[in-house]
Amino acid sequence: MTISGSGPGNGGDPLDLDMLAATLRADAGDGDTFFEVLAAKLADALGDRVELRREGGRFRKEKRVSGITVDFAPAGPTLDAERQKTAYVCRIRRCVRGIVVSNADVSLAEWVDALVKNLSDEAERSEAARAALEGLVT
Repeated sequence: MTISGSGPGNGGDPLDLDMLAATLRADAGDGDTFFEVLAAKLADALGDRVELRREGGRFRKEKRVSGITVDFAPAGPTLDAERQKTAYVCRIRRCVRGIVVSNADVSLAEWVDALVKNLSDEAERSEAARAALEGLVT
């Protein structure tokens, strides 16, 4: 699956979404770095559609990202990923008019696939989502 277009950094080349998803799943092996970089890129590109939760004590300067929520409503789902020690707990929630109609626990790989798919769908309509996709590639 590809998305074509001429955004900054891609020189008009299409984005290979299958390759992006595979790369993100591979990067997830280094959990701390993966989660921090993914959170920063999504927050920069999608702004208030991304909620980051941080952990750390009161006296800790650098608080690690412990959770990411990406809201694709009204057209898409809400994606939640939470880091718990050495594992991830991921959920895909679908709401209709504010009512949760499904709430599925998924693997990190499935969550990444859903993230890329929904960013792709959104990128067809939104420059910010396109920037998020391009940012994940670089």
